[in-house]
Order: sequence, then structure tokens, then C-alpha cells
Amino acid sequence: MEASDLIRGTKEYIAERIEQTRKKLLLVYKTTKDDSKKFELETTFRQIDKDLQKLDLGQFEEKDLVRYGISLQDLEMAFEERLHDKRATYRILNNIRVEPVTPNTRNEEVNAIWSYLRFFGQEYLGLLSEQNLKLDYGHAYQRDQFYTLYNDTLKVVSEYGEISDQIAHAELTNNKEYRSRLIQLQNKQYRDIILRVGKFLRSLQTFVQSIFSSEEEGVKALLDPEAIVQIEGTDSSLNGVTAQKALQDLARYVEEFLDYIKIPDISKVEE
Repeated sequence: MEASDLIRGTKEYIAERIEQTRKKLLLVYKTTKDDSKKFELETTFRQIDKDLQKLDLGQFEEKDLVRYGISLQDLEMAFEERLHDKRATYRILNNIRVEPVTPNTRNEEVNAIWSYLRFFGQEYLGLLSEQNLKLDYGHAYQRDQFYTLYNDTLKVVSEYGEISDQIAHAELTNNKEYRSRLIQLQNKQYRDIILRVGKFLRSLQTFVQSIFSSEEEGVKALLDPEAIVQIEGTDSSLNGVTAQKALQDLARYVEEFLDYIKIPDISKVEE
């Protein structure tokens, strides 16, 4: 996994390590009587504040890690622990087997996103049909958009895997310049993945919440909530449950997925 990916995936760990450094230095600052030492520490505190801001804005780089004695190996270990701890808290995502986009795709977060999206295609996409989800006109129109949105989102992740394969080939042929360009392209593709997946999930979440809100307000949005779901061609666990229960399950999946990729506000990602 590239350093930029590791940094993004371990922001909380890095911030904690930086704050630990601040606390240690603050203790020195409070006990020293050397004015020059105090001045030096005040400069360091300003640098710490600047680094925390860079970390929040996604501008923190590998060279910045050195100031806090953090290695890429530290980040790799923290990232693995984060993945393990987070997946253990998810009722749905925890049961999804993570498989790589391609054999050369080493970014575990991208591989997880790929696997979770494919799970959606097998488990939930068939739910979003007129047969299984009878809705009023407005919600039916929204429902029909998700087939295209899903395929477009899956394609963006698939393209990341294709770039991984090209990078692997460039490494084999020792084409360093081409590999460097591909890595830059892949970093951009990674950002596009997070943005596209976030938009897709937010759209799903808004769609499902709108149906539930309409029902609570006495507006009949889900025309046959007790209809039995039957998704042909898959062994979806939704087969045999009611449309209302299936929607509740979909809402839980979206909530867990959004929590996993950590996108509280899509507009911030677009900036």
C-alpha cells in the first residue's frame, strides 16, 4: 500500500501520536527555566498545530511522519488493527469475505470496498426492482436510477485494479518513470473511489430514509410492505422476507458501509 493511502487510513493513529508528542513537550515547557528552550518549544507547538491541520485536510505527507518518529511499518500495523477492530463491530460487513479487485491490488481498503459493493450487487440490487419494491411514482423513479449508479461505481473501483496490474508490470520491466506516473494516477483514482462510493451510499441512504419518513407521516410510499421478496438468480438472505424488513436490512448495510469509509460530508471531499 502506498504511503498516502496508509496516512489517510490511519489519521486517528497519527493524530494520537502527534498529541502524545505535544504532551511530552508541554511537560518540558512547564518545567524549564531556559527562555531559549521555551522559544524553541513554542515554535515546535506551532508546527504541531500546522501538522494536525494538514492531517485533517489530507495534506500530511510521508516526510512529515519523521518529526514524530512514525514509520510506515507503524502505520501498516495500525491500519491492520483498525480494519480488524472496525469489521468486528459490523453485523453485516463482518460477514462479507474481502477479496482483491485483482491479484496485484494491495490496498486493503479498496479491496474491502470492492467486496462490499459486489455483495450489494448479489444481496440488494435485485431488491430494487418493481417486482420486489412497489413504490409511489416519485420513489419508483429514484429506485430505477440505482442500477446505473451501481454499475458506474463498480467500474471506478475496477479501474483501480487495472492500474494496479499496470504498476505490477512496470515493476517487472523496471520502468520507473511509467510506474511513477501510474502511482500518481492511482492516487487520483483512489480519491475518485471514495467520492463515488460515498455519493452512491448517500443516495441510497436518502432514498431509504425518505420512504420511511413518508410512511411515518402517513404518506403511502411503500405500496406493499408485506410483499415477500424473491430475488432471482441469487441466494440472497432477503429471499422470503417482507419488503419492509428488506429495506430495514438495506438501511443497516448502508449505515455500516458509510461508517467504514468515513465520509460524514460529501461536499468536503469535493473541495
